[in-house]
Amino acid sequence: MNQTLSPQQKTTYLPIFIGRQTVYDTRLNVWGHELLFRSGGTENVARFSDPEQATAMVITEGFSMATESIPKGRKIFINYPKGLLLKNAPLALPREDCVIEVLETVEPTPEIIAALSTLKDNGYTIALDDYVGQPGYDPLLKLADIIKVDLLGRPWTEIIKIGQKLHKYKCLLLAEKVEDRPTLELATSLGFSFFQGFFFSRPEIITGRSIPTAAVNRIRLIHELSAKDFEVSEVAKIISQDPGMSFRLLKHINSVFYSFRHNIRSIAQAVTLMGSRAVKQWAMLSMLADLGSEGKIQELLFSSVHRARFLEILAAETNHRKNPPDTMFLLGLFSNLDAMLNLPMEDILVHLPLEKEISAALCGEENFMRQWIKMTIAVERGDWASVKSMIDYFRLDEQKTALNHLQAADWAYKMLFAQQADEEKDEK
Repeated sequence: MNQTLSPQQKTTYLPIFIGRQTVYDTRLNVWGHELLFRSGGTENVARFSDPEQATAMVITEGFSMATESIPKGRKIFINYPKGLLLKNAPLALPREDCVIEVLETVEPTPEIIAALSTLKDNGYTIALDDYVGQPGYDPLLKLADIIKVDLLGRPWTEIIKIGQKLHKYKCLLLAEKVEDRPTLELATSLGFSFFQGFFFSRPEIITGRSIPTAAVNRIRLIHELSAKDFEVSEVAKIISQDPGMSFRLLKHINSVFYSFRHNIRSIAQAVTLMGSRAVKQWAMLSMLADLGSEGKIQELLFSSVHRARFLEILAAETNHRKNPPDTMFLLGLFSNLDAMLNLPMEDILVHLPLEKEISAALCGEENFMRQWIKMTIAVERGDWASVKSMIDYFRLDEQKTALNHLQAADWAYKMLFAQQADEEKDEK
């Protein structure tokens, strides 16, 4: 059951890089931002083999990272390839602020038009990316709310012709790749409403860190979400058993583009607040984003799930109203976040909408919840004198507590390793 790790494996975070380029209005005020997948923190380029995976990473990780420092109300442009549009992936994000940018490689097939029409009926804004007058796109031009025209390197006569053609459609025009003032002035004279390009600014690189989710949880989530009428409670249960996915979900809903008034006490509450449709799309994208990571089950993940289950069992036995089992599960699950991300716990919890008592306990403040964490640590270290003292303090049965700890370890092992071991056995 014990997993041996090399020093390189003990840090389980993955670096995340997102480009953010500003969109301006005719008064050159900031109107929105386009989020772009980036391969690294020093290169302003995107290298990826799977456009769906790149977009999924932008949605599940980049959205919360890139929007936490900008005011609510600004539009957020995200590129979508064909596959994610057909899967209704944009439903994972709030419709009031997000613009669905249809890549120029997406052909206006009946299936695509139907999918975009559904998204538009649900209140989403549709933008057509990199339009340069190519034929056959009339169905998309009629449907789009915004058409982005690529001006880079084009003769002025061609730009004027494209601009005049688009005036018959009921849409706004966005000039992209504006690199000098004469081009900006030409686009303005042609009735363009929005502008972006190197003349204003290069994409800013936003960096962050993510915890890889366990492969077994991806398998379980795929199985659950594939059902026509999936159980939201079961989805919440699966997410809650994985610290990386739980962290990602809470960070996502805590972005400025959600306006939840409640602080979170459990993953089940977070899932309920988001709603079944948004949770399903977010979970699918989260799993897709992880396909490119190593994502191997590691010691810190096991420790987190073990603690979570142990505290959940103890909370059920003590029947303490203020600290119900699902809250104690969350406490244990996040108790290793600082080690996983190699960051101070205080810096991590800024991004999570947790109740003050939970955050304080995770940061080491001596409150009632912190005592539970200290007991789990004492058990793990074999500090039996401290364990005996805390068992007496919480009025627990010594033998039953020891049995609960073993049962929690068995449960965590089965959740994280058993299915993986069975699959490896079948392959032999």
